[in-house]
Amino acid sequence: MSQDDKREPRRLADLLRRGMSQAKQRPSAGLAQLEEDWKQRELEQRRGAAEERARHESAQVLAWPSHLELCGAPADAVAGLRGETPLETAALRAARHVLRERLRSLLLSGGPGTGKTTGACYLFRAAVRGDRGLLAWDSSAGLFIDWARLVRGGDSEEPRRLLSRAAQVRVLVLDDVGGEASGPRHRELLEELVEQRDKPDLVTAYTTRLSVQRREGGPSLFAESVGARVVSRMSRQGTFHLADCGTRDLRQGAKP
Repeated sequence: MSQDDKREPRRLADLLRRGMSQAKQRPSAGLAQLEEDWKQRELEQRRGAAEERARHESAQVLAWPSHLELCGAPADAVAGLRGETPLETAALRAARHVLRERLRSLLLSGGPGTGKTTGACYLFRAAVRGDRGLLAWDSSAGLFIDWARLVRGGDSEEPRRLLSRAAQVRVLVLDDVGGEASGPRHRELLEELVEQRDKPDLVTAYTTRLSVQRREGGPSLFAESVGARVVSRMSRQGTFHLADCGTRDLRQGAKP
């Protein structure tokens, strides 16, 4: 085999590599146009998705008060969460943390007027969970109940109906737990409800005026009122958030 014959395959390989390099550097007009069209479509899709999110968020702000009312939230909580910038409180920050971390339960303690109920009602934003937040409303998805109302009726039909609904709704706010309604039967009722709601797809906020801080040589006032078993089920590690909202009454014009 001559030297020219030996060089021929090498020259062909060089030509092929050079051609491939030139094709990468200068793609055909048709291929370049396809690539440009694809990039443009992708840009338009991202822009459309952003505009749709903005529309949903705007609609959510406008509809939020009626959503709260459908849940049974009290008027002052509705007023406190109306608009885009509600008063920033320890309770509201705690509720945002629960939503962000996708936790199951929130326990808010503090004196009257500290924003516990309003902060707890913020969790209703999780009543319809989706990638873009609250897209639609289902009145069975959220429920606000005052604890005393639930236990005051004894074995009558309304409390039993409320209890059944409370165990199943997507988001529950159980307000003012403990205190006067803390007898043995009440503890059993609360324990049953807490256990039924200890599921990954349910979100629950409990508020109490009783201190959740442990006392020297004994349990907290809250634990003493509701019982250790309730506290244990309510605060499973990694699923709950506890926030003490203090005693400053924000209704008197004090800063949070």
